[in-house]
Amino acid sequence: MADSLSKLPPIYVLPTRLDDPQRLQIISTLKSKKCRIATEARDAPIFLGDVLGVRRAMLELRFLGLHTTDVTTTHTTTPLPVGGKILRVVKIAWYKKAISEGADVSIDEFTIYRGLFDPSQPNPPTVTLTPITPKKRSLSPPSLAEQQTQETARRESIMRRAIALTQPSGPGTRHLHDHNPHFKPPKLISQDSTEPDDLPALPKWVLENQKYSCTRSTPSTSPNQEFLTALFKIRLNRLITSDDVGVRAYSTAIASISAFPHPITHISQVRALPGCDDKIAALWYEFTQEPYGSLEVLMEMESSKYYRTLQLFYNIWGCGAHTARQFYKMGFRDLDDLVEHHWNKLTRVQQIGVKFYEEFESKIPREEVVRIKTRVEYYARKLLPGAEVAVVGGYRRGKEESNDVDILVTHPRVKKSRDVEGLLVPLVDLLEREGLMTHVLSVHQPSRGVAGEEGDVIWGKRSHHNFDGIPKVLGVWQEPDTDGDVDHEGDSQMDEVAAKGKKRKNRNLHRRVDILFTPPRCAGSTLTSWSGATTFERDLRRWVKAERYWKFSSEGITDRATGRRVLIGKEKGEFIGLTEADEKIGVQVDDDVTKRERKEDGEWVGWEVEEKKLFEVLGLEWRTARERCTG
Repeated sequence: MADSLSKLPPIYVLPTRLDDPQRLQIISTLKSKKCRIATEARDAPIFLGDVLGVRRAMLELRFLGLHTTDVTTTHTTTPLPVGGKILRVVKIAWYKKAISEGADVSIDEFTIYRGLFDPSQPNPPTVTLTPITPKKRSLSPPSLAEQQTQETARRESIMRRAIALTQPSGPGTRHLHDHNPHFKPPKLISQDSTEPDDLPALPKWVLENQKYSCTRSTPSTSPNQEFLTALFKIRLNRLITSDDVGVRAYSTAIASISAFPHPITHISQVRALPGCDDKIAALWYEFTQEPYGSLEVLMEMESSKYYRTLQLFYNIWGCGAHTARQFYKMGFRDLDDLVEHHWNKLTRVQQIGVKFYEEFESKIPREEVVRIKTRVEYYARKLLPGAEVAVVGGYRRGKEESNDVDILVTHPRVKKSRDVEGLLVPLVDLLEREGLMTHVLSVHQPSRGVAGEEGDVIWGKRSHHNFDGIPKVLGVWQEPDTDGDVDHEGDSQMDEVAAKGKKRKNRNLHRRVDILFTPPRCAGSTLTSWSGATTFERDLRRWVKAERYWKFSSEGITDRATGRRVLIGKEKGEFIGLTEADEKIGVQVDDDVTKRERKEDGEWVGWEVEEKKLFEVLGLEWRTARERCTG
């Protein structure tokens, strides 16, 4: 068998429906059987892949830049053109039979397509390219490589059309206008010149190509919100399929478009934005065509049962993208499947996520967030007089509705650091006894304190689950409902026992609430870390590393060169939350919270003072939380 395999021409393994480890394993096994492997597609006459039919085989070769003429059923003795050759696409079943099982079979029996490749012929022009999507098998969804290949081909086709419409007609583009009866001019793109003269001036950050979103203002509303909504959906798809590169690319593009202050009316505006390459420009062009707002990639996602199922599992609190795909591979298709067939194997947190799935999916209005914050503040001050509480996350950025509630607790007196960190357990116990925190999902408490008495501090140890050293509790909250009916199961609220010894049923929804206990010296950095949108926080850390060679986290700033803490303001002072003017005149802070200056929403102004000190040390222009809505 080895001798006959060694006589085969070079073989190229197609990535269709194969992830990288599978493809590398096949290549390694072929080499061990003395088969010759082609690293470039143009060097191979044989293509091995998980391909189902002739049309799919032709398309796969086209994706590789090999345009062929079908000669599968043609038997001709015509000499091949100079440099031409017959390309064969072979089913993966041949590999399984001949290589894995060692059967003596002919490769001809598994050849599904034969195509004539003539390098002297130019590639046929492509005005539109609609990938042929094969029917998905129940447990074999398209691989990430296949999806990316199809999207690349479709994107290139759209860009050719878009660029043709933004440049003067020439020999290579005039046919798009004159000879295509189905051609429709774009809705928003000028057809007579490269750019209209009435486009608004580009902002300074665009002209300077500022790639970090933390260096510019990004408001919560955008004149291009419809297009952004579509990009958010595509990014979520990349996140669920664990396409980390795609997630970062779309995040950067979304942040740039969100910061652009004008409605986008021309493709040149998209291409000028930092992080918006031809891929984003092609999507914008397609989005503006008839029917307006339609994207082929979104239609494929929304019609895909595989993706909808992954999204369902991904939204379970305690499940990530990997777990969602594992559930799908196990044959589960909805929450009922998990409950019936997999309940005992779910973690406790996942069981809670399934149990309260619909409630966690329900958004939390601002007024309810304020009520939760007020209750946490009340009980925190009972245990630690003078404590200050702030709500961060989407609420601080001005969102009308939040997915969860993130609350910071600290104290203005620096020497209360240990008291703040030690507040975690007693406060959680008190909230549980009051029936407000119904479930504790996770507790993160460093073995050593985050901030000591001096500026040089050894940070607390972390587990791989704890992304910073700030003590925190992740829990489930439920507002009290004293007018509820009798609940025979007694599932939710620990309230007064009814006359017959049965607990009342609480009709309020369960909410996700996280409480962080930040030491005073870390108040500004923790507030910043938990107030910006995801891309803002990512870019802030990248900027700090690139421009200062520092490391920024919720715990503060560390010099990467020396490993020592970078002081933020007068950290060795007695109080935080004081301006330089206050410190100069010796302002004192006691535990009487009524004497402290507050903003209109009741938040202590000291939180923002500490945050401004951090931005000053970093050398960044101050941005309020409502200017950090990068998505």
